Amino acid sequence: MNKILLIEDSQMISRALSTNISKELDVEVDSAYTLAEAKARLATNHDYFAALVDLTLPDAPDGEALDEVLQWHIPAIVMTASFSEEKREELLERGLVDYIIKDSKTSFNYVVSLLRRLYLNQFISVLVVEDSFTGMQFVTRQMKRWLLNVYEAADGVEALSILNQHPEIRLVLADYHMPVMNGMELVKALREKRDKEDLAIIGISAINEKSLSARFIKYGANDFLTKPFAPEELQCRINHNLETLELLAKLREMTYRDYLTQLFNRRYLFEKVDKQFRAARSAGQPITLCVLDIDHFKRINDSYGHHSGDKVLQTVSALFTAHFPDCTAFRLGGEEFGIFAFNIPFEIMLSRIEQFRTDLKDTPMDLGHPVYITASFGVTDELADRLDEMLQAADRLLYLAKQQGRDQICANNE
Repeated sequence: MNKILLIEDSQMISRALSTNISKELDVEVDSAYTLAEAKARLATNHDYFAALVDLTLPDAPDGEALDEVLQWHIPAIVMTASFSEEKREELLERGLVDYIIKDSKTSFNYVVSLLRRLYLNQFISVLVVEDSFTGMQFVTRQMKRWLLNVYEAADGVEALSILNQHPEIRLVLADYHMPVMNGMELVKALREKRDKEDLAIIGISAINEKSLSARFIKYGANDFLTKPFAPEELQCRINHNLETLELLAKLREMTYRDYLTQLFNRRYLFEKVDKQFRAARSAGQPITLCVLDIDHFKRINDSYGHHSGDKVLQTVSALFTAHFPDCTAFRLGGEEFGIFAFNIPFEIMLSRIEQFRTDLKDTPMDLGHPVYITASFGVTDELADRLDEMLQAADRLLYLAKQQGRDQICANNE
């Protein structure tokens, strides 16, 4: 679902919110200015992942629009011009996601960030580990309102089993007091398998012990909550930890990608592909490594400038990725590229590489006028003990291809 229902009687506010939401999120916004319009939209299409609802409308002065949205089980965010503790309690009791006070531009920015969070939550799985039925019910009810996919466990042992079955889980909320394996022991066990960049853990306890939160975090938890806590605090802590995971993933992706071509780089090759290489080697699977070097690339830079050289590298990278979507493509540096293919017969890979060579030769590079290039290839399937040794073998074949006239493939079985 990628649609939002916006119910707001002020056309100015509605247009501003709709513009900001559409700009920041890849979602469609349906606007309604009255309860009657909202009912009409919901009657024909209620496939919205969230609704943004003004609490007071000309034909719905007492929050009737919120009731209309909630009866369709659509997560609702309320916008209101006034706030009181009584009103907060009433709104939370009715089951909304959050409430926003319409008092500044900051409020509207928060609306957009909250909608973004809800949209992303649809694809995130979390695990709640709690032996208390009441505590479990409270936390899971809140998390489901925020569109998270929730798994439940009554103790640490069950939690470990669920995490083994569902490695896509990104966040764990673990109570301290549990039978079989308590929350602290669970955190220690989890950190032996998954680090903080991969899995966030929030410890929970009703014990008012000063050192407990510090002990949880020292053992590897990302955060800690003391019971009882307000739904808003739980929401903020979850949002903060998920956003931190996403930021770390983005930074990690940046460190593994070549900036110019967006192919994987040497660091990714030796930190990530190396693990895949060793696993495939142990399993006896076929492994093919191909390295290529663009022929006479220096002439392109000298004749057309480095900007044109960059365009050539980007074009070659795009062709490389299109021809080998089931392989790991990377840029080694300069005009040298490579692919690792796992569990694909060597003869098939040689045929595909030859097809790429001819397609590259026939593809014009747009440098103001068509320019044609070629490349030389070194291809090996001889398994070495280490990835870098296999890379050296492919490099030797590549240089042989260049010595023999370029624009050709040298393979270890030829």
